[in-house]
Amino acid sequence: MTPKYCYWSVATGEYGALMEVCVRTARAAGVFKEFHVLTDRPLAGCECYDAFQCDKSDGLFKLHYLKAGMTQLNFAYFIWLDADTVFQRNPVNVLAPLGKSPIHVPLEVNLSALTEDRHWKSVSCLQLREFLQQEGLVPPVYSSRSAFWIIQHEAIEQVYDLALRFWHRTKDAGLPAGVDAALSFAMQLLCADPAAHATSRYPELWGSAASPEETQAGAAEPEQRPAATSAHHNGLGCAILHWSRRRRTSRPAFVPERQPCDEGVPT
Repeated sequence: MTPKYCYWSVATGEYGALMEVCVRTARAAGVFKEFHVLTDRPLAGCECYDAFQCDKSDGLFKLHYLKAGMTQLNFAYFIWLDADTVFQRNPVNVLAPLGKSPIHVPLEVNLSALTEDRHWKSVSCLQLREFLQQEGLVPPVYSSRSAFWIIQHEAIEQVYDLALRFWHRTKDAGLPAGVDAALSFAMQLLCADPAAHATSRYPELWGSAASPEETQAGAAEPEQRPAATSAHHNGLGCAILHWSRRRRTSRPAFVPERQPCDEGVPT
C-alpha cells in the first residue's frame, strides 16, 4: 500500500496564479492527490492556509513553513513543488527516489568533479564544496536546488535543524548560501548514498526548465541531451524543456515552467 502523501507549496501574490496552473495541469494529467498551499487568497483546487509574513530572499521560508505547517497535517510524506511547476503526466511511484532515506532532494551538480570555479546564485562553487566537506560531508559532494523535494513526516524536525544550522554557519562564514545548499547538505548527511539521489537516476520524474539556447542546441541530438536539465539564465521566462518523441519514456512528470534563475549555474 502506498504511504499517504500530499503536494505542498507556498504561493502568495503572483505565484498564486501559477499555483492554480500547476494544479490544473496535475488534474489534466490524472493526478488527484491533495495540494496544501500556504497563500494570501483562496486558490482553486487547493487546500489553503493563511501565509504569515516572512523574508523570502534566502528561501528559508520553505523550512519555516515546513516545520510550522506541515507537521500539523496527517501525511506520511510531503512533496514540495515550486508554484511554477507544470505536470506533463502522472508520475509513477513518486516516492521511489527516497529509497531508505528520509528525504530526497534531486542532486544536480557534482561539485567534487569541478576543475575550475563557477558561481551558483552568487556563491563560489569551490568555496561551497570546501564548506560542505568541512561540515562533515564525504566527497563526492553535490549541489541542488529546492524546486522539488520529498520529506518523511518524522524527519521534518531533524532536517529543519540540520539545514538551519548549516545556513547559520555559512552566514557566519560570509558564504551567502540559501535554502538550496542547506537542504542539499541535510539530505547528503542523512542518506547513505548521495549519488543515488542524482537527477540522472530518475529522469522520468522531475526535470527543471532549460534555457531557449539549450533547448535549440539540444534539439538535433536528443540522445545526447540529459533527461533533466537545470535552467541557468536570468528572468522568469524559462522555457519548458522540449522532449524528443524518441525520448518520451524519459520525459519528466513535471517541470518548473517559470523560475527565477541566476546566471552561471554549473552544468
